[in-house]
Amino acid sequence: MNGDNNNKSERKGFPGGFLFFLLAVFLIVLTVQNFNSEKNARVSFSYQVEHLTNLDLIQKDESRKVALNDNLVTFSGVFKDKISDEAKARYRYLEVLNKNDELNSEIQRLQKEIGSLRQSVNDSAQWFLQITGITLPKNGYVVIDQLFNTPQLDNSVTVNKVEPSNVVTLMEMQKRVTQITSADQLDGFKSDLLKLIQEYRSPVLGIGDESMKEQLRDLELAVVAMQNSETKVNQEQQITVCKNTLVSLRKISADLNSQQDSVRLSQLRSVRNYKALLEQYTAACEELDKNTAQLDKARQSVANVTWYFNNKELSTRALEKQDPEAYSQWFAQAKQEWDNFPNNRGAVFKAPDQPRNLVLDKTFKSEEPAPNYFSYLLTLLPVILVVLLLYFVFSRQMKGVGSSAMSFGKSPAKLLTKEKNKITFKDVAGCDEAKEELQEIVDFLKDPTKFTALGARIPKGVLCVGAPGTGKTLIAKAVAGEADRPFFTISGSDFVEMFVGVGASRIRDLFDQAKKQAPCIIFMDEIDAVGRHRGAGIGGGHDEREQTLNQLLVEMDGFDTSEGVILIAATNRPDVLDKALLRPGRFDRRIVIDLPDVKGRLEILKVHARKIKLDPAVDLMNVARNTPGSSGADLSNILNEAALLAARKGRSAVIEVDVAEACDKVRYGKERRSLELDMNEKKTTAYHESGHAVVALVVKHSDSVDKVTIIPRGMSLGATHFMPKKNRVSYWKNELLDQLAILMGGRVAEEVFVGDVSSGAQMDITQAT
Repeated sequence: MNGDNNNKSERKGFPGGFLFFLLAVFLIVLTVQNFNSEKNARVSFSYQVEHLTNLDLIQKDESRKVALNDNLVTFSGVFKDKISDEAKARYRYLEVLNKNDELNSEIQRLQKEIGSLRQSVNDSAQWFLQITGITLPKNGYVVIDQLFNTPQLDNSVTVNKVEPSNVVTLMEMQKRVTQITSADQLDGFKSDLLKLIQEYRSPVLGIGDESMKEQLRDLELAVVAMQNSETKVNQEQQITVCKNTLVSLRKISADLNSQQDSVRLSQLRSVRNYKALLEQYTAACEELDKNTAQLDKARQSVANVTWYFNNKELSTRALEKQDPEAYSQWFAQAKQEWDNFPNNRGAVFKAPDQPRNLVLDKTFKSEEPAPNYFSYLLTLLPVILVVLLLYFVFSRQMKGVGSSAMSFGKSPAKLLTKEKNKITFKDVAGCDEAKEELQEIVDFLKDPTKFTALGARIPKGVLCVGAPGTGKTLIAKAVAGEADRPFFTISGSDFVEMFVGVGASRIRDLFDQAKKQAPCIIFMDEIDAVGRHRGAGIGGGHDEREQTLNQLLVEMDGFDTSEGVILIAATNRPDVLDKALLRPGRFDRRIVIDLPDVKGRLEILKVHARKIKLDPAVDLMNVARNTPGSSGADLSNILNEAALLAARKGRSAVIEVDVAEACDKVRYGKERRSLELDMNEKKTTAYHESGHAVVALVVKHSDSVDKVTIIPRGMSLGATHFMPKKNRVSYWKNELLDQLAILMGGRVAEEVFVGDVSSGAQMDITQAT
């Protein structure tokens, strides 16, 4: 009887068959639309029609428009089946005209650069004539011959006048070398000779030939060595060296003055660049001449065409007078329509609610709008289906509300099996003592009988205490991975909900699931969210959190056996945990995972470096010594940031510079390049940081200075970084006194060199006190 009643009640509900019928009708309509025999083209905007009409890509007889109001129309049309000769001629003309504009713009740019570089060539030639003392010819000193002139530009360079100057000249030095009679004259001559060599190496002259540059560098080093020599050299020998130097300078001057391909001073950078620019200019002019001939030929085939350009009607001649930049953008759109024609060949298009323009008014036929009742049905059909679907969903939810409430108390813990958890003790470094203590847990999970046969009882709970990022979660996963057992992970905040009893229910469900997978590990992160002292806070001892804690205590107690289930919890606030939770029999063992020392940081870096392609020259020990107080998460982040930096710079491996930059970024913050500092602020910061560094170098009990910078990072405008000599476990009085002196060194430096004290010493005073 009950079964019949149930069947009758189901028939009284909303007929599900009718809903599926409506869905089927909707799918059939969509299918019919998709299988329409007409091919649709991608034409959605009125500006596209301008290019389609200009390029003769659409059928004029099929072009129609329906006016919606004074400003909007709906237009439609059909593409041609193939490109006509007329269309090819039109596109060819537009393409050649665009190339003509590009070449004219390129020639104008080159003319401006030629004018600028020509002045540089003239300045270099003036300097050459001044330092060599060469007499200016009657017709001027020709650097670039008139053979390089073009009908448009005079490209020759001739120096007609040499401005007077006080520079040392080669001819003057040749006369003086024969008149040296005393040591004072020789010293003055050597000084002037060094100036002359430096004038040859001056960027004003700008010698670009590598052999000449190397020869001048050797001459300068020889003269400097002769001046600074501690051994006494014979005066005649020094004069001989000076003469040989002048001979070399005379040879260099002759090579520069020699004419090659109608060009003098061809070894100078300015002359070399000027000549290359003239070659580019000549090539561009030749290409423009060819393009002009092509344009004249293409213009003849479209002389009578009316063009639609940015909602204007233009002739062919008028089109050529338009702004080149506006034409370039317009042609780019036209080229896109031309390239899309193979996909749109023979296709129809329709664009609703578009602003009307000149080409639509001139070339498209007007039609009256026809009512389309089927479109109204298609518009309303999705709304009807959504309403029916919402009704169906809500009715199902109301029927199954009981089962939904029952599933609300299920544990959200994530289960990591041995297939998913690949982490072992090899992936954990920097906490050897913690691994030794947890090795017993691993042995118990592998072979429980080994301990139970002797009457031993493995700890039910292990509490991992440590600062954030020290690897508490990682080492718990490593225990499960080492023992090859399932691993349940959950956060303490997952037990706290708005409904009463949900937290306790989830605790029971979590341990029930764990017992089915025993032997296994439950890891509860941030246990202080549910394990705080009872009786503190609103609600006294009857709030939801305390119920969750009571249930956790019961599950961990000896009344309900949990053989093979080990609870590992993590917290960085052990002082707030309830005493009943910490007593023996629940959390029997407390493992402190502290921040790693130098050795631990090195081992952690080696673990993380396995996944990163490091250059062999990278010194991980240097990174470990430079990161005191860093956790394992910080060290992992440093190597990851280094890899990201190397990838951005396109390197094949991470090098030392990338690691150093990443270390500074993680520890002190990213460089604040956008912060604008005037020269006075930079100088004050430099004095301040130099004060720290100088005092650190003077005192006896200080770590060595590693780096001094005035690049702003984080909240500081500069910093002085130290390299610790050893692991710090305590400080001696002398060390603290020297540390105070270092901290005050920046303030004292400001008083001495600036005469005032800035607020930059705020952090120093904070650290000192």
